[in-house]
Amino acid sequence: MKDFNDMIMNCNLIDIGFSGNNFTWNRGNLWQRLDRVLFNNDWVNVFNATKVVHLSRTLSNHSPLFINDNFNSAGSNSCFRFQNMWLAHDSFINVVHNNWSAPVFPDDSISGMRRLWAKLKRLKMVLNWWNKNVFKNIFSNIKEVEEKINALEACCQNDPTDANFAVLKEAKLVLTNLQCQEETYWKQKAVIKYLAEGDNNTSFFHALVSKKRAINGIHKIDRGDGNFTENGSEIANLAVNFFQNHFFNGTLIPKFFTSTSIVLIPKSNNVNTWNDFRPISLCTIFYKLIYKILVNRLSVLLPKLISPNQMGFVKGRAIVDNILIAQEFCQDLDIKTRGGNMILKLDITKAYDNINWCFISKMLKFFGFDDKFILLLVFVLKVPSSPLF
Repeated sequence: MKDFNDMIMNCNLIDIGFSGNNFTWNRGNLWQRLDRVLFNNDWVNVFNATKVVHLSRTLSNHSPLFINDNFNSAGSNSCFRFQNMWLAHDSFINVVHNNWSAPVFPDDSISGMRRLWAKLKRLKMVLNWWNKNVFKNIFSNIKEVEEKINALEACCQNDPTDANFAVLKEAKLVLTNLQCQEETYWKQKAVIKYLAEGDNNTSFFHALVSKKRAINGIHKIDRGDGNFTENGSEIANLAVNFFQNHFFNGTLIPKFFTSTSIVLIPKSNNVNTWNDFRPISLCTIFYKLIYKILVNRLSVLLPKLISPNQMGFVKGRAIVDNILIAQEFCQDLDIKTRGGNMILKLDITKAYDNINWCFISKMLKFFGFDDKFILLLVFVLKVPSSPLF
């Protein structure tokens, strides 16, 4: 068995899972999954919607395995994703800088979040075009350079001149850079983070950061009336007040910032119904920042708004503590008391979309929150949308 497992690993074969019965073989009271289908990477890349189904055993001890290579072939448009490997390209910074510095079309007078949204929307379109026409497909680029190196090596063998070896060396350098970009791509794809430098050259990196911090620091700013200030505290307060007026003035947040991508996470290995999936929403970074700011502001006031019995909102406690309290109540239900005892069982489910937003607004108003803050908070909680709806 060890040799067989080693062979599977050496051949890079993978088990993509299955649907149907959990076992493929039976004898008496013994059940096992003896039969399975293994695929290599080439198959998965070409037939990425392959599905393996365990059919009924009928009169046999073994279940036949059905391979469906056209399951869910409709496909879908992929959403925009920033690729870390773009950072290694020479023209990437210039593309972003030129796009960000260009006037906003058709109205360059817009400000605040709407201006940020317009620039991000345009940048996404530019990067999509740049990735397709300039950066191009990383795997095709590697294959093209590898073929070029093979031809150059043959040329150097037939004509070993310094010029040919120089061209070969340059081609190998290009291949090395492309392979580094490919490695970055797969690191991001696998959600793996590597520490590149460790503790080496700590003083150098610290000095470099300190230098950039000094260059990028704001040492003088206009108060708004034509007078400048060099006081650090005043500069900080002016910055906070300025962006509060632009970003938190009670107006509606552009839909761009509240849009989400719906991802279905299977709850188990064998999923058959939509109830077997857990939908999650992937929000934009800017939306998360706004959400975090609101949470930080509310966390200061929460001790005054909640009761000690609300375990899920008390720091250091967990909502599961209420389960223990409920069990104690059930055990003491038979104790005779004046007026009798009663437990009311409620059918409670997590239904975020069924929340009464008018009630939330009125409760926030009752607690004394400002109308602008209530509008912003309810909008952040209520508006998130996805392309599916």
